[in-house]
Amino acid sequence: MAGSDKVFRFFRVLCLVTAIANAGGNLLMIFLYRPVLELVGAPLPSDLHSFAFVCGLSFTIGVLAFLVFLDPRRSTRLIVIAIVAKALYAMFTAYFYFEYQLHWFYTVFGIWDGVYVVILFLFLIHLSSADIGELDAGAIRPGVPGPRTRKALLLFYSLTGNGTRAIRHVKAGLAHSGYAVTEQRVEAEEPLFRFPFGGLGRFLRIMVRAIFRVPAKARPLGIPADHDYDLIVVECQTWFLGMGAPMEGVFQDPANHAVFAGRDVAAVVVCRGLWRRTEAMLVRWLQRAGGNVVGAAAFANPGREPMRTFSLFFFLGAGAPHWPAWLGRLLTPQYLEVAALRRLEAFGEALARRPAAALQEVA
Repeated sequence: MAGSDKVFRFFRVLCLVTAIANAGGNLLMIFLYRPVLELVGAPLPSDLHSFAFVCGLSFTIGVLAFLVFLDPRRSTRLIVIAIVAKALYAMFTAYFYFEYQLHWFYTVFGIWDGVYVVILFLFLIHLSSADIGELDAGAIRPGVPGPRTRKALLLFYSLTGNGTRAIRHVKAGLAHSGYAVTEQRVEAEEPLFRFPFGGLGRFLRIMVRAIFRVPAKARPLGIPADHDYDLIVVECQTWFLGMGAPMEGVFQDPANHAVFAGRDVAAVVVCRGLWRRTEAMLVRWLQRAGGNVVGAAAFANPGREPMRTFSLFFFLGAGAPHWPAWLGRLLTPQYLEVAALRRLEAFGEALARRPAAALQEVA
């Protein structure tokens, strides 16, 4: 739980930062707006009443953020209110920036709130999924009681091959521990979900669908409910802070839920950056389908932001890594590094050794 506690403290400190910035900054603006605006060269407000209202509203959001800082675990509803308020402020700022050439000084406040929409959203996910923090720390939970067949099913969807590499290292770990492993790749029914995309238009369509969580139907799994796998490991990609659409399509089909019901299941998330929401979504889907979640792990590609995100878009657009070549070392790798693949193999071994009440091996 140490890693989870660090994440909690990190987000809590960020709440205090925006509380001080919103509350303190707006008090400063209300009482000293004239010298401050003259200092930065920003125009004075034409309507002081509206100016005072906006400052007062932003000050209130700062107070709300401070209340979240005091007791985050009991303040999830306040976080939702703060997300909505900051999102509205950021959207109005963007509107006035593009339509009325809003001064950069005012624009900074909108950018700040836009960034905090993402921060608070991730904090909300963390608070709502405290159990996932335990899994991220490496905990392997007990499996369902009863005999085991020592057979595992690896269910995965991989667009660019990164997920395929990941799941095959999990397979190696399971195989080293005596499991017979079957791989099954999830296939989308729509030809849209193919890589390389063959054009910017297809990529933009996938991007928009991912943002708005538009379902993508997966082909039937063809796995009977009475299968003899005692463990199912599901690998999923992160698409724009959520699950890859074809894998989510598997769980959106109620006919597939019987595959996971009453079985030990584990989640593997492969991403180029933000993974927490994807992991939470995948674990919750597995639980709703009746699975007993025994482990979860997320692995991100190497690199630092923002170049990791830029590199991803170049990679997806070109259909190949290291493009454009003139960017050289600025482009980050598009596949998991060797150390991550080793941890995936160790994760597979740990799943094979998961404890269980009344464990009996099937000869």
